[in-house]
Amino acid sequence: MPVTAFTRRQFLGAAALAAATPAIASTTAPARAAGDAGTGGAILVLRPTRVFKVKDRSHENTESWVVSIAVQTPGPATLEPIALDVELAKDDLVLRSAHYGKQAFAAMTYRSSFAPKLPDGRESPTPLHWPLFLRLRHTEPAAFGTNRMTVAATLRDEHGRTVAARIVVPIQTYTQATSLVFPFKGKGVVLQAGAANGGHRNRSGQFAIDAMGTDAAWSVCAPGDGKKNTDYPGWGREIIAPAAGVVVALRSDRPDQPVGDTSDPAYFAPEFRKLGGGDPGNHLVIDHGHGEYSLLAHFMAGSLRVAKGDRVAQGQVLGKLGHSGDTNAPHLHYQLQAGPDWENADALPCRFANVNEEILDRGTYFEAR
Repeated sequence: MPVTAFTRRQFLGAAALAAATPAIASTTAPARAAGDAGTGGAILVLRPTRVFKVKDRSHENTESWVVSIAVQTPGPATLEPIALDVELAKDDLVLRSAHYGKQAFAAMTYRSSFAPKLPDGRESPTPLHWPLFLRLRHTEPAAFGTNRMTVAATLRDEHGRTVAARIVVPIQTYTQATSLVFPFKGKGVVLQAGAANGGHRNRSGQFAIDAMGTDAAWSVCAPGDGKKNTDYPGWGREIIAPAAGVVVALRSDRPDQPVGDTSDPAYFAPEFRKLGGGDPGNHLVIDHGHGEYSLLAHFMAGSLRVAKGDRVAQGQVLGKLGHSGDTNAPHLHYQLQAGPDWENADALPCRFANVNEEILDRGTYFEAR
């Protein structure tokens, strides 16, 4: 996706709705659960449905995670944030708690026009509304061993009614089942990473990586002004399968962006042009088994060598690094996700066996062997 900021699929949120008198809607979220219905049918739901913490690239021994919560209501509502309480715990031991007043709570919320869906991406048979969203990013000492987070929100609706709602969120450590290799060989640099590193925030991409190839001297741009795709050493580099599996989704009809340092909406697929961006361009998804899927995006126009349904081997050439879709420089977008649909699958942390760096954050130079 773009190596700066995302404009599409920013998909997250928080809070609750009203009743004539304050009421508590308490939900305990197992590994991938949303809240139970509270007063007036309002619940807090997680998107992604699971929250994973990851190690930080830091001199301090810390770990980070992002919790994305939406308030879900059966009808349209206008909600005003009043107060937010957050509690971190290890099992039954409370580690830290924080209270946010009206102004601070409001600063952490936003609204979105994207239509609510069920956790598996299906349309709901009954109307759903997500009038408010909340994203919480936490960095804590790894020694804390945080494994639970309670979020309690108090809001007021357009009729002056107040409701208090809370959700208990397991904070998990993911164990990767598939041995992955980085999808191109040679030297590269990470231009954008995951949500905990200030990068991708969409549901399936919270641990995604945007990587550019470099030359032998670690430069991302050859002599030139960066306006031509050929100014970039990574342009045309072979993209390989990170692991064996079956190609379950593929698109190959998109042109490359003609200007090397520009993401021009005129070259987006029509459905993404309407949404303001987020176009993966030429891309594919590989099912590795174990509930793990790889999305690789922005292939060069006409370069894909596989088709939907093909079984691929680890290291097999899939196509070439390109500049198709919503991208402002030739690069590879890679993410591991929990389902075949990149718009509705949960994000999964990952690491690569052929890269020395355990953590690939923004600005990390690496060499894939």
